[in-house]
Amino acid sequence: MFSVSRSTLFTAASKSSGQLSSHIVKRWKSQKSIEVTLRANVQGLGKPGDVVTVAPGRMRNQLYPMRLASYIDKNAQIIKDATVAGQSALKSAQEATQAYQQAAKKEQRIVQLQELRHRLQALGPLVFARAVNEILPGSKTIFGSVQAEDVVRELKEKHGINVDKVTVQGTKIKSVGDSWARVDLGDLGHVELKVVVERK
Repeated sequence: MFSVSRSTLFTAASKSSGQLSSHIVKRWKSQKSIEVTLRANVQGLGKPGDVVTVAPGRMRNQLYPMRLASYIDKNAQIIKDATVAGQSALKSAQEATQAYQQAAKKEQRIVQLQELRHRLQALGPLVFARAVNEILPGSKTIFGSVQAEDVVRELKEKHGINVDKVTVQGTKIKSVGDSWARVDLGDLGHVELKVVVERK
């Protein structure tokens, strides 16, 4: 029967343990620096929350035992990085959606302006009746004037066309006869409307 003495087993175990310890020491020595998170102010390194690089020995013998720093959980870092990446992707998606909505809104506005331009161009003269100041013979001066508000009201009540008062230019007509009012259409330019003021 094959047998091994106790001294032989002890020698083999000691040798194996020595090889393992040597392997661990070599592994620590081969790792020249590691990243850790500071838990307190450490002179020369940083403040709490800072991620700094230190020698493994300093972390093992000083920083960790004194609760000055903690090892970085690689899985937690991966989750953190993924969260940051997800938030960045979400922000990019929101910005893209906003840009798309703005582009769609602008395109819709252009279509509306094109339709408005077509309707304005198809109009005949806008006719207003006003009383004339007869103090001077042959005078064409009217009482008051024809202004942007009058043009806007005429377009809405007689033609069912809505325009903003601020887009109507060149109006403050004070005499009978033919004049022109301009409706600003932004990027599509403008449309000129003939305005006729008659004696009332």
